[in-house]
Amino acid sequence: MFNLAEYRNRNSRLVDFLPWAALVGEGIVLNKDGSFQRTAQFRGPDLDSAVPAELVAVAGRLNNAFRRLGSGWAIFVQAHRHAAAHYPGCRFPDAASALVDAERKADFEEAGAHFESAYYLTICYLPPAEDASRAETRLCLTSGLPGTYRHDP
Repeated sequence: MFNLAEYRNRNSRLVDFLPWAALVGEGIVLNKDGSFQRTAQFRGPDLDSAVPAELVAVAGRLNNAFRRLGSGWAIFVQAHRHAAAHYPGCRFPDAASALVDAERKADFEEAGAHFESAYYLTICYLPPAEDASRAETRLCLTSGLPGTYRHDP
């Protein structure tokens, strides 16, 4: 969609290899190929301990949600695991709950490394060619720095 060859003949900077062109809305990125993307971080239930019927139900709900999108959409899911730094502390209203939590904390500290997961969902939409050309006419290159864009209202 955006041809940078007239400003620079070789890819030498990080911006030349990245797909992003401009922020066009709150959290919405316009890519250089004319597609739009948005990424969200999410948390969900622990599906490793789920029964097969629950897995089928979750897969069915996701399938129904994603098939309504139609054509031109791409969905990417990423998981990032990082070490859990420490056991979270909290206060309990009674001694029995505090004792149970103290046992959990001792097990946590004895067991070794623990990990937490962060999940990211990226949704990309590539509009039809006529819509992409309209988006291209609303964006123009800045004359100062090659590879940067600004939005003209």
